[in-house]
Amino acid sequence: MYIPDGNAQERNKYAEIWSIDQYRKAHSPGLQNVDRFMEIVAPQPGQSLYDVGCGSGSAGLKFAENGLRVTYVDITPAGLEPQVPMDHFIEAPLWGLWAQEQHNYAFCCDVMEHIPTEYVMLTLDNILQSCELAWFQICHLPDEYGKLIGEPLHLTVRPHNWWLVRLATLSEVIDARDLCGSGLYIVKGNRYS
Repeated sequence: MYIPDGNAQERNKYAEIWSIDQYRKAHSPGLQNVDRFMEIVAPQPGQSLYDVGCGSGSAGLKFAENGLRVTYVDITPAGLEPQVPMDHFIEAPLWGLWAQEQHNYAFCCDVMEHIPTEYVMLTLDNILQSCELAWFQICHLPDEYGKLIGEPLHLTVRPHNWWLVRLATLSEVIDARDLCGSGLYIVKGNRYS
């Protein structure tokens, strides 16, 4: 019996979409959330952060400019900006084992909706186990860019409360806001440690 490799399929899909200029030049929700994160969370210089599902790594680079020690994590390095230090990059599916050490923060912006639904809880748990505090911004709408490669990119399109229930099952949700089309969730990490 043949069992398809879902990791390879997702990795190939994102390597392909990052090769398209229209996608590369699209707005970056992660980058747009850095200032909000810095204001609300107020991390101290020298603290550590996982940029989870980092894509281009632009948000992580801005966090590094603000004095944070950043580890970049994504299923493929295909989208990375050349300035991202490869010795701080982990290539792995987010539902697999990737956290090499505990960090103060995990920043996961415009990523969870890209995760196959059957891997959502495992991915959320992996992220929460990697840090003391996790920041999620999750889009609640279908994607527009998947048509460029003939495959949807947003695989888990669910409303705000669906995500809130799953996060609250795993840890304490400190703040949750429905932002009309996306949700912001700040969640305590390390629940089981």
